Amino acid sequence: MKSVKAIVIYGSRWGGTVAIAQKIGQTIAIEGYFVDVIDAKKPLKKLESYDLFIIGSGMRADKWTKETLTFMEKNAALLQNRKTALFVSCQMADRVEPEVRDKAKNQYLEKTAKQYGLKPIGYGFFGGFLDFHHSHGLIVDVMVRVNRKSLAKNGLDTTKVRDTRDWVAIEAWAREIVKSAI
Repeated sequence: MKSVKAIVIYGSRWGGTVAIAQKIGQTIAIEGYFVDVIDAKKPLKKLESYDLFIIGSGMRADKWTKETLTFMEKNAALLQNRKTALFVSCQMADRVEPEVRDKAKNQYLEKTAKQYGLKPIGYGFFGGFLDFHHSHGLIVDVMVRVNRKSLAKNGLDTTKVRDTRDWVAIEAWAREIVKSAI
């Protein structure tokens, strides 16, 4: 088995994506590979030493975190010559309508990869994490308060934490990425 040095770079607004990145890193490590899990907000050095880049973000208003986008923009030339994988964590991954999920997956992952000239070995499209007991920014907080009844009618109880991350699927995806990186 060839030793692969991997880095998982993530952007998270409220912490849900941090846990996904850590789970991906743990899974890769269990598979016997060296891995670093790094917040995109931190300065990254010696990127040339990595064979595999796994880059992910929580989504808000159909957007990746600015730090992950900045990382891909600044390092596009390097990433185009390395194995990469992209993942997002969002509520759109929970939608039951296949056409809605596929449209979001295409927009969030495939178009983002194309924007930076990347040819990922895999895309992870994972459920999200929402805790309305914490602020999600003024605009989101106001929208939630104004639309509380409508959200409840559509199955989103804002009095409870909503966690739809599928840990088994996340681990399985990470193992597949490692296999594809060999």
